[in-house]
Parts: sequence; C-alpha cells; structure tokens
Amino acid sequence: MQKIIITLLFVLCLFTGTYVMANDAEGSGHDVGFSVGPNFALTDLGGAKKIGSPFLRDVDGKATRYSISAFYRYNVNKFFAVRGNLMYGMLKADDNNTDGRPPRVENGVSLPPDDSWFRARRNLNFETHIVEFQAMAEVNLKKYIHNEAKGSKERWAPYFAGGLGFFWFNPYTRLNGSKVKLKPLGTEGQYIGYKKPYSNFQFDLIALFGIKYNVTEKFSIAIEGVYHQTFTDYLDDVSGSYVYPQDVSSLSPTAQILQNRANQGRYPDNQWNYVEGQKDAAGNYLIKGVGQQRGDKKNNDQFFHLQLTFSFSLGDAGRQFGLGSCGKRNPYRVKFACPRW
Repeated sequence: MQKIIITLLFVLCLFTGTYVMANDAEGSGHDVGFSVGPNFALTDLGGAKKIGSPFLRDVDGKATRYSISAFYRYNVNKFFAVRGNLMYGMLKADDNNTDGRPPRVENGVSLPPDDSWFRARRNLNFETHIVEFQAMAEVNLKKYIHNEAKGSKERWAPYFAGGLGFFWFNPYTRLNGSKVKLKPLGTEGQYIGYKKPYSNFQFDLIALFGIKYNVTEKFSIAIEGVYHQTFTDYLDDVSGSYVYPQDVSSLSPTAQILQNRANQGRYPDNQWNYVEGQKDAAGNYLIKGVGQQRGDKKNNDQFFHLQLTFSFSLGDAGRQFGLGSCGKRNPYRVKFACPRW
C-alpha cells in the first residue's frame, strides 16, 4: 500500500509539473540549501511495543539517529519546482528497546506472550550509515514566490513532493564491543545456497510533505516530513527464516552467533521455546528452529525523517551564475522557454 501511495504521488507531481511548466513562468528561479533532522528506521527490528507493523506506527524513539542533506531547487513557477538532494544519515533499530509479558499463568489460566515480547526475545539489532541521492518533483498547494517576503501573501506555502532515491547502506552490529559488518556473514544463508546475497545499493520511492516560509527575500525555512519506501528487506540484515546453525558456522563462527542472539538477551532461559533456533538445556542448537520466522519478508524496509530546511535564493534566475530561467533571459541574451507538449 505504501508503494502505491508514493507512486501515485510521484505521478501526480509529474503531471502537475508538466501542466504548469507549459502554462506559467511566474516565480521561477533557483535556490540552494541544506536540511537537518532526526532519522527513524522502520524495519523488522526494534519498534514500538506491539507486533511489528509497517509505516509510522512502529517508530522507536530510543533508536533515533540523524541525517543532513544539501539540495538544489529550481522553482519552475509559483506552483511547481524540481529538486536534487544529497543526503547522509544514520539508521538504527534494536529489539532490546521493545518488551512485553512472557508466557505466564494468571489465576490458574495459561496466557500467551504479548506480541512485542517475541521481538524482545529475538534480541537482534543493527546500525548503518546511509548515503542517498534524491530527485523529486515539488508541488505548492498555494501560490508561492520563492523570493518575496514582507507584505506578500506569496511568501509561504504548504507543499508535497514525490520522487526517487538511490542509496548505499552497509548494516553492522556490535559483538563483545567490536563493530561487525553483517552482510559478509550471510546470517540467513546467503553464501551457502539458501538465498542470494543482497546488494548494498538500492532504490527507494520518496514522499515528502512540508510547509515553507520566506524570512527574507533571500532566505527561507521549512519543516518537512520525508518517508522512504525501499525495494529491499535487508536494510537491517533481517528478512526471512533461521537456517541450520551448523551450515552458517561453516562460513563463519561469528555468523552462527549473530544469526540467533536469543540466549544472550533479556530472556536468556532456553525454557522459552518461542524464538526458533535457540539452544537446548545441553547447549545444543535445536534443529526444529530451522525454517522458522526470523523477520517479516512480506514488507520491505522503510525509513522516515523529519527535517528543518534552510534555503537561500539565487534571485529570479540566478543570473550571476548564468543559469537562465523559463521565459527570461540569461546574461548571454539567449531566451529560455519552458518546453511544451
């Protein structure tokens, strides 16, 4: 559903932009700026204290990290702009941040564990750096002139945007205080025939909602919420099922340890046979855990960030840089016109 919503938003931006570029050039010009704000992972790991769920219902505040980006925006006219961003950030999720009641007996009645308890028992976590290039189309919901300020009704506007991102990530965790990269380990059997390895380079669809305000004719601020629907379920190195521990250990003893950390967490007692792949009382791995769920492969990973944006106008057309503008002249006296379809 999230992919459908973002795809429709992107298509709407594209068609809106096509229409306004062909019919209007008022308010055109160039901006540059930067954005900073908190970053939230929406993956199989960590999350709110309930069963795992997609979209913003599963935000884990304890795992908040941050991102910063620089951007260039071309305001085609008062309603439409195109924008290129370069973002760097961090993402983190940790099962230890969630919890729930384990299986129990109350008033002589056996009760099952809470949904969130399963994640606390799983006890996996990840962090990753993320670097992304983003291309977006931006639509203002009211008339907006990027270089008008005091006394103008066009100095502010709510807006939305849709676009496509291309990013790099490389998940890691910590074992005995040392940083361990997860992809080379193949914790779900990627290098021993269970499945193919995932790529560190991925695409995502982006949806943005915000409101902007010109403080002066040259400087404006905005608050934005940006949602990313990725095309991978391995942002956190978790997606499918537990594999036979001895198979994983043939590649790396570390992979065997990090495939299943249930006996090292908040509920280490092996009496809890709810997280598959754990050890029995003798310290042997239980074969019955093989093939049982480790992550939710039905939903690809997402992430979300809030950001405060600062932008600086380069003038009507950035003439000092020879950038030109729709329907106006650059320093070389060559007229630029918007394309028509």
